[in-house]
Amino acid sequence: MKLVGLALIYTALTLALLVAFTVLICIRANKKKAKSSDGKVTTITTTPISLLEVKVTLPFKVIFGEIKVAEKFDPPEIAQIPKTRLGEGTLGTLFKVVLQCGSIITIRKIREGLIMNASGLELWINFFGGMKDDWLLPILFSFWYGGEAFILYEYLILGSLEELLHGSEGVQFTPLNWEIRKKIALYAAQAVALIHSRVTKNGEPLICGVIKASNILIRVDFSACLSSYETPYLVPLEMIVKRNPGRVAPELKYHYQKTFTQKSDVYSFGILLLELITGQRPSMTNLSAYLREKKIKGAALDNLCDTKMGSEVNESMVEMIEIAWSCLSCKPRDRPSMDDVVHRIQVS
Repeated sequence: MKLVGLALIYTALTLALLVAFTVLICIRANKKKAKSSDGKVTTITTTPISLLEVKVTLPFKVIFGEIKVAEKFDPPEIAQIPKTRLGEGTLGTLFKVVLQCGSIITIRKIREGLIMNASGLELWINFFGGMKDDWLLPILFSFWYGGEAFILYEYLILGSLEELLHGSEGVQFTPLNWEIRKKIALYAAQAVALIHSRVTKNGEPLICGVIKASNILIRVDFSACLSSYETPYLVPLEMIVKRNPGRVAPELKYHYQKTFTQKSDVYSFGILLLELITGQRPSMTNLSAYLREKKIKGAALDNLCDTKMGSEVNESMVEMIEIAWSCLSCKPRDRPSMDDVVHRIQVS
């Protein structure tokens, strides 16, 4: 399949060179000779064809989705039209695209180095594309274009939890109150528990890899859904661990374990809970060590809470810290299941 990808790229480059050569011939053909009144020969050049006016169509293939969806979105057009960059994820760059009909979608261009096994990539995209649930951001469509792979998703106007928690303060800035944060935590926990309830085609339990604020997307009613849950099946573990400091379980960080597990997911979710509670970025503050230090010193846990939520600390906040603490156990076997986490958040 790698050879197929290279062949597609070679074909695309050949087509582009042919188009450029054709344009050059057209420019030359548009030069005309004429005699002026004094008998001298002059060259008249008409307006040449701009390369920008030439639309190059590269090889296109559907990975996941129905043909009628392809007709609606026009993937080759989407791959070429101007896009607004939203961010750089482990899986690839995410863009916002405004379609001619006025609809907005997000499209991810898969990182080039990940397309070493095209058949494997197609298999996993089809597998996760078939998972439909309100707690998961669905894959709308996926395709190859000119040797590059793209995945289309729904666009959510509020963006990610990371943007809402750590975005720049301004005139319209409204900090998330505790009730909203708790609601988002419950939705995120339910999404991870759903993934954990499914198995691969080989019967192995599904995992999320790393659960982080940038992958929790927020709807207008502040319900939330999980995105990028296909990442650990498309990206090497070493790359995920390296790109997510402060969010991975110690057994992965220190190489005691060579694969993600549902228990390492639980640890990652505990970090997400602390991020919600404290308002601190895990990449900037070692939240696990921070909480552990407070616990050892017997310090009051209420001063862990984000001051943007106000000065009042209620029992629900303290209980959420305790839930996070249980998720962050150094021993994987001592961490709760995600079903237990969901239940504890519901009754907190």
